[in-house]
Amino acid sequence: MNKKTIALIVSLALCFGTAVTSCSSSDSSSGQSTVSSTESAAESTQAESTGDESSKAEPAADSTPAAESQPEESTADSQKDTDAPAERKTNIIDGTDYLTFVSHGYKLPDDWEDKTEMVTFLNGQGYEVTVELRAYAAYQQLKEELEKEDIHIDVDTGYRSVAEQIELMQRYRERYGSDYVKKVVAVPGYSEHHTGLAIDLYLVVDGKDIIYNEDLVKYPEIWAKIHEKLAKYGFILHFAEGKEDITKFAYEPWHIRYVGEEPAKEITEQGLTLEEYLGITVPTDQDVYEEPMAPVNTETVYQVAMLQSLVQGFYEGILSVDALKEKGDTGIGTFDGVNGEMIVIDGEVYRANENGDVEKPEGDEMVPFSNVTFFDIDETAKLKDIKDMDTLKKAMTEYIEPNKNMFYMVKINAEFPYVKARSEPKQEKPYKMLDEALSETQKEFEFKDIKGTIVGLYCPDYMSGLNTPGWHFHFISEDRTKGGHVLGVSISEAEVQFDKTAGFKMYLYDSDEFQKLDLAKNVDEAIKSAETKSNDD
Repeated sequence: MNKKTIALIVSLALCFGTAVTSCSSSDSSSGQSTVSSTESAAESTQAESTGDESSKAEPAADSTPAAESQPEESTADSQKDTDAPAERKTNIIDGTDYLTFVSHGYKLPDDWEDKTEMVTFLNGQGYEVTVELRAYAAYQQLKEELEKEDIHIDVDTGYRSVAEQIELMQRYRERYGSDYVKKVVAVPGYSEHHTGLAIDLYLVVDGKDIIYNEDLVKYPEIWAKIHEKLAKYGFILHFAEGKEDITKFAYEPWHIRYVGEEPAKEITEQGLTLEEYLGITVPTDQDVYEEPMAPVNTETVYQVAMLQSLVQGFYEGILSVDALKEKGDTGIGTFDGVNGEMIVIDGEVYRANENGDVEKPEGDEMVPFSNVTFFDIDETAKLKDIKDMDTLKKAMTEYIEPNKNMFYMVKINAEFPYVKARSEPKQEKPYKMLDEALSETQKEFEFKDIKGTIVGLYCPDYMSGLNTPGWHFHFISEDRTKGGHVLGVSISEAEVQFDKTAGFKMYLYDSDEFQKLDLAKNVDEAIKSAETKSNDD
């Protein structure tokens, strides 16, 4: 539908050649009637909604739970009257029931598409969006009233097909990880978006489109004003805060559902969910979707964005910590806003903060740059009498020289007589070039006689357009309490474990800001300064 590509996966098989593949999402629409939208509407990359994350499901015969059997009719009239379930509320207009329920265990009626009129229009960013006819008219009225109060909304997603729901689920797994998806994305075939009655909104604030989930939740006051006006136009906030145990989906301030004015007023005034209003208990074990993600090749270094983009001041996180853990168990990187130094080891992600103390970030924290792989030991070697960083890099480079066009992730395990490291606090907008930001904010610290591991990445020389050629090291103590980006080191004796890796994949970001970067620009000196410069220099 109107789903703009969130990211691009670039795969380079570097054993005997180079291959590039992209993982962009396709947009499609289902439009019956087509209208030109006079309002501004926005891109559909939004925080794709949770429970609303489905597309037109494979319709079932009715809206009864998939696993529930209908009660048998009693032959006795009196018993029939006693046992008969209460009649479910409906709001049928011109053959369409605007209280039709779709969620876990509930699919659309077979004839839904035949009796439902849809409208397709362009949102503010020029993407096609399809919404049920009456829901669209109500949305236009809501939008017009909000604009009088200088609140600007647009439609990110309306109707979504089953195929689109599958694609969305895969895209969200890629960016946010499987656990997040289970909380916020409906199983294909069981999404409210299949009806055309559910709308995901996005905001336009100070002329800027606010599309992604992690950004939309930063405007609670605006959402509160929007929610106050929903019932007037026949909408409800379906996935309400504090009702997660009932709806089985996380709170989504942007996901509104058209039910008609009278039901909307009753539901809102009584503080009910649609489930409570209809007397429905939603099962969560009826429709488990466990389509596996494409497995990550263990012989692959997975890179989030480019060091060049980070150096030029693009610090926006584009992949969650949880998603990163599905791409590798060992690696290095940083966090949203360059908030500390990342060390990934033994399947856990750690942050060395500006004081050199180590903590675990939340799983939904976003990552603007990282390299990870699933570590397996291909070779080991001994290091002795390493006096400084130059000596370390020289010894490591000599060891891998026969395979210098491969990637290496390494672990150096030792009791280190000396480690000099740095980290930095989260940067504030407007972001500066990385070398300038670090020169102003980085803090350095020294560790002596400390047991731990240096996690390092080696990139071949031809990677200068994508990453730093040569070695990049981060340190973490054995007790996981201290760490940082390594600026200096001495090693009496250590074991080095090498994971020689032939594959390389890159995850890029499809945002206007990212697309405006001049990623072909030579920033080698800025990279060198950001990687090696000490406050003592």
